[in-house]
Amino acid sequence: MAWKNWQTLAAGLCLVVGCSEADPAVDERARDEDDVTVDASKPKPGNTDAGKDAGSTPVETNEDDGTPVDDDDDPQTPPVGQAGDAGKTPSEPVKPGDKPTDPTPGPAKFDYEKQEVKLAEDLVIPAGKTVRVGPGTTFTAAKDVKIKVQGTLIVEGSAEAPASFLGSGSPRSWYGIVVEKGGNLTLTRAKVGGAAYGLYALPGSDFTVDYTEFNTSFKAAIVESDGSFDHTLFLSTPPPTISLASEVSVDDPNGTLTIMDASPTVKNSRFDGSSALTDMVRIGGESSPTFDHIYVHDAHCGFHTFGGTNTSARITNSLLENLSYGFMAYTTKPIVEDSVFKNNGSDFGICVGATAENAPALKNNHYSSGEVSLDPSCFNINTVDASPAKTANPSVGPVGL
Repeated sequence: MAWKNWQTLAAGLCLVVGCSEADPAVDERARDEDDVTVDASKPKPGNTDAGKDAGSTPVETNEDDGTPVDDDDDPQTPPVGQAGDAGKTPSEPVKPGDKPTDPTPGPAKFDYEKQEVKLAEDLVIPAGKTVRVGPGTTFTAAKDVKIKVQGTLIVEGSAEAPASFLGSGSPRSWYGIVVEKGGNLTLTRAKVGGAAYGLYALPGSDFTVDYTEFNTSFKAAIVESDGSFDHTLFLSTPPPTISLASEVSVDDPNGTLTIMDASPTVKNSRFDGSSALTDMVRIGGESSPTFDHIYVHDAHCGFHTFGGTNTSARITNSLLENLSYGFMAYTTKPIVEDSVFKNNGSDFGICVGATAENAPALKNNHYSSGEVSLDPSCFNINTVDASPAKTANPSVGPVGL
């Protein structure tokens, strides 16, 4: 308030309560307070609406030099724009969850996407290199051409636009995808066909396959390393000749999925046979692969196993249907539990060379014939189901395929 008003108020108080001689210190404090005026012509520092109504919020300034008074009891919000720039639009504040805008585009996610790629010679992905293939890409390879993965190949197709790896369409029209020692393959939402070997995983390699279809190849896949298949469709091709060999090899004319000295996992997958001469899965060497929630049907053998007592494929929650043999088990010990055998010529057979120690281990399976059907060689080693299921497991077969 003005000095004159202060004096008037002080005089009034003296009339009421009485006053002693004026205190110079009080007078000095009063003079200090009086050196503040309100200037409505300038916006308040920190006003985020500086561009709206300049001067609508008054600010206290020193009378001597017009500078704003710093009021520690009223902390200011940091200004968005420059206070005092009336008529200008302040910068938009960043809101929680906003992503900063980078004016410089980053690298492309895929090396190949929605492209038609012709391969006249081998495509080699060297060690230390990563190649990414996106949706809608089709590789068409010439005869005997390979995709050799020494580094990393990541294929990420989509349900609407899978990535495809093809030859001319007929078996052996190109070699296939070969994952070499140290190589790594991720194959998702893809189709592989027309190859000698759709996928050939050599010892020391690694692979992950999901939502992929293998078709029209001499062999869908040869696996000599641990890896995984999930939600995968294996379509067999009629072999040019029938295989009479009990041993399992790369080049025997059978075995849609051939596993040798490896223990991959296969789940939620389907094996579609094409003839009474086709074996769907052939397992050799020292291998202990696991199969869960699969469907194998309409072929000669669902599983053909050979290699000795250390070859112990484990099958659970699966359906084996319309097969000449559910299993053809040479001196091996397959383990089958919680599965269904339906309309097979023999659920188990050709247990040649096996003994009671490596007889197939069966538990809680359901058999459409009422009990496990065996050929004489398996009777001789007392193959039985320890606890056959009276009703079929309703959850057998692939989930999500």
